[in-house]
Amino acid sequence: MRRWLFTAILVISPTLAMADQSISGQWQARPGHGVIIVMDILVDGHWFSQTVQDNKVVAEMAGTYDQTRTTDTAGKLVFRPVTSKTSAEHGAAQIEEDEYTLTKGGKVLRLVTGGEATDFQKQPLATK
Repeated sequence: MRRWLFTAILVISPTLAMADQSISGQWQARPGHGVIIVMDILVDGHWFSQTVQDNKVVAEMAGTYDQTRTTDTAGKLVFRPVTSKTSAEHGAAQIEEDEYTLTKGGKVLRLVTGGEATDFQKQPLATK
């Protein structure tokens, strides 16, 4: 279901910006309090995320993003939700502006929003 929703969004959404491959991939963060965030960032400027808290999905969002690089491993990302399904405790989806840095050879993506940092670990691609 998730993949179909994301594919539908890709088909109907115009590509706003291209990004470099350094930030593309499947990412996962565990910021604490029983929260897990998974995020797929595509090189074509689209993204999808799901937030789970205490084994309950509290947010699913998808949209487009713009990337502005300041160095090979740092810059700014602006995430723009196109579709979202969020719980009351999560709150409505909003445009998010993050400063980012890549460390550990591109295996850790740190996003800083309003002074709060979240570290995402790059996930290996599933093989068949």
